[in-house]
Amino acid sequence: MLPAPLRIPVLLALLAVPAWAEPPSGGRPPDLVVLVDGTRLEGRVVLEEAARVVLRVGTRDRVLERSEIQSVESRLAAWREAMERWRHLEKEDATKIADIATFATRLGLPEEARVFALRSIAADPENRVARDILGHERKEKDWTLREDGRRWNWTERVKKSADFRDAWELETTHWVVRSNLPLLEATNAILDLENVYAIWFDVIAPQVGAYHLDTPLQAQIHADASSYPELGGSRGFYDRAGNILIVNATGGLDRSLLVHEAIHQLLSSTAVLARGGKGAIAPWLDEGLAEYFRATTGGPPGRLAYDANAIDSRSMRAQVHAVETYKLSRILTFDSGEYLSTSRQDLKYAQSYNFVHFLMAADGGHFRERFFLFLRSAWNGQGSSTDLEAAIGAKVDAIEKAWVAWVRDRAR
Repeated sequence: MLPAPLRIPVLLALLAVPAWAEPPSGGRPPDLVVLVDGTRLEGRVVLEEAARVVLRVGTRDRVLERSEIQSVESRLAAWREAMERWRHLEKEDATKIADIATFATRLGLPEEARVFALRSIAADPENRVARDILGHERKEKDWTLREDGRRWNWTERVKKSADFRDAWELETTHWVVRSNLPLLEATNAILDLENVYAIWFDVIAPQVGAYHLDTPLQAQIHADASSYPELGGSRGFYDRAGNILIVNATGGLDRSLLVHEAIHQLLSSTAVLARGGKGAIAPWLDEGLAEYFRATTGGPPGRLAYDANAIDSRSMRAQVHAVETYKLSRILTFDSGEYLSTSRQDLKYAQSYNFVHFLMAADGGHFRERFFLFLRSAWNGQGSSTDLEAAIGAKVDAIEKAWVAWVRDRAR
């Protein structure tokens, strides 16, 4: 099981975020919505549906009906196209990845274009299309690039990237990542974070009316323990105070941990931070959703995908074979500190995951719509066990009986 996110003091959170991590998205061109009367509106599209578009202009959200709109040019639509092409790449080779970098350039996504170009040369350092996109020049036996006002040899830059002070700085539409992992692993990691974002906004966000984020989230992935914050968890954590994901990838990146903590960050960002602290997300729900998406995602590095049929049977068996389990009424009242306690920690995570998976999948999805009703309630500040009972339409004891039977059937 994964460690719960630590609650790091604000001071540490600020110290953990370097100057480069200030969101550079302010320089991104605005989206354009043209109305049928010819009016041109600029801002950031944070929701685009068949019936309506929500355009954020400064701090104000303007809801536009499709009947009012002549055309929309949005970064969100371009991002979807680029990521769709990446996810459906049949043969993963440097040439095809460089083609996606070119495609992202045409779509007006220079950040994704750079990441895909770097991903291409991680596989083939001599790919000229990718090098051209990156602005690298061939000089004798090496490539050269400009960074921080000076010229580097590529070989030298790769060597220096192993030090977190000179780590790779990567950006996509929804993430800014600093990492001293090898380039192939670092680019796969930020692409997987984009996939986690896409999965969250496919599966959960539409159910609660969450808008897309208009600035990228921050993450650090440390390839060595020496650069990892001393007060951090042994493997990684999401620091709510600084809204930053920090992962210890010593010995290699634990992809399941990355997913788990990224879900914490997305949940906090969409339910709490984006709503002025309004969301009421109980610890069982926070940890249960993080574990649910850990269990239902997989695939090739950089192309994480969601599989609603995947299930963590080990967690089911942990609950069934435990000498003594926690009652559902107790789980629903866990505080965050109880997930930090080493006492029966694995069982706490297992039961929280099992309950969320039950609500998402049991009896052919019988509880799913009612669970989504509860999520909408939680997003609006009503996330108690009483609110859960009201949404499900049953008392906790009755819910527990169905849940325990469902888990037992999947532990065999």
